[in-house]
Amino acid sequence: MLPPPTAVLAWMPDADQPPLTVSRMLTAWTFDPVMVIPVLVAAGLYLWGVRMLRRRGDTWPPSRTAYWFFGLVLVFVATSSALGVYDRTLFVVPAIQHMLLQMIAPVGLAMGAPITLAMRTFPVEWRRVVLAVVHSGPVRFIGRPGVAFALFAITQFAFYYTPLYEASLRNVWLHDFSHVHFVLVGFLFYWALLGVDPVPHRPPFFFKFMLVLALAPMHILLGIPIMLMNEVLAEGYYLEVARTWGPTLIDDQEVGGGVLWGFGDVAAAALISAFVVQWYRSDERDARRTDRALDRQYGSGPTMPPWWLEPEQAERPPPPREA
Repeated sequence: MLPPPTAVLAWMPDADQPPLTVSRMLTAWTFDPVMVIPVLVAAGLYLWGVRMLRRRGDTWPPSRTAYWFFGLVLVFVATSSALGVYDRTLFVVPAIQHMLLQMIAPVGLAMGAPITLAMRTFPVEWRRVVLAVVHSGPVRFIGRPGVAFALFAITQFAFYYTPLYEASLRNVWLHDFSHVHFVLVGFLFYWALLGVDPVPHRPPFFFKFMLVLALAPMHILLGIPIMLMNEVLAEGYYLEVARTWGPTLIDDQEVGGGVLWGFGDVAAAALISAFVVQWYRSDERDARRTDRALDRQYGSGPTMPPWWLEPEQAERPPPPREA
């Protein structure tokens, strides 16, 4: 008897899993085609692009490649390791998955500059198509950092505080779609925020920095209410699973809420630090650019008079010294 199409195209492990031990953390794996195949395709296409550049004598920063594969590895681990096996058994596991897929992995994917790589390797006609998409009306709208941040935030609250969470535990397609959606909405936010690739909008640095600061209170509002809830999210589903080991349902949810709060704050702090460094380096670049412009205009020799003096002041002899 042939398996149903959903079992061939996508699957999720049984919710009734054995106790989660250290051994199970290291040896429990699942390979959902909907998640594994896109990761492999993205890795192959990126390496092909880098190879194309090197074959024609161009260079591509190794750090960009490292960022890209860092993001892909996190997506793979979050969906295929023990996290993917137990994400329908314990509430804390999808909370960790969520943070990895939406908060951390997309940073590496955005820093990998895939659009820039495509623009440097695609034929001219395809490059025009890529630019047309980047500057199209829908992308210009969702590519605004403020709009991307709103989608980034609303996604998280809508997932946990509506029936979507329980539905994603029961339906394989919603289960996979939620994972893909987390990655895409996270990539959209960091793509618009960091501006490593071509983007339709480049707002002031201060505005983008304020969006990064807003990540911390957003995760406080997301995680703490879940920690303090007296009722269990998706309680009907978890009662059907009837897990007999590990924490109680309410304790499990409390820990998961703490993960959503704490993990988000740690990621926000890391982003704030990165933005401070980027701001400092930007100021340094502006200062060096200004110095070079002044040198070109007024000269840089040690005997040159200060540029702020008028020529007649610079040529006027100093007054005689009194006896």
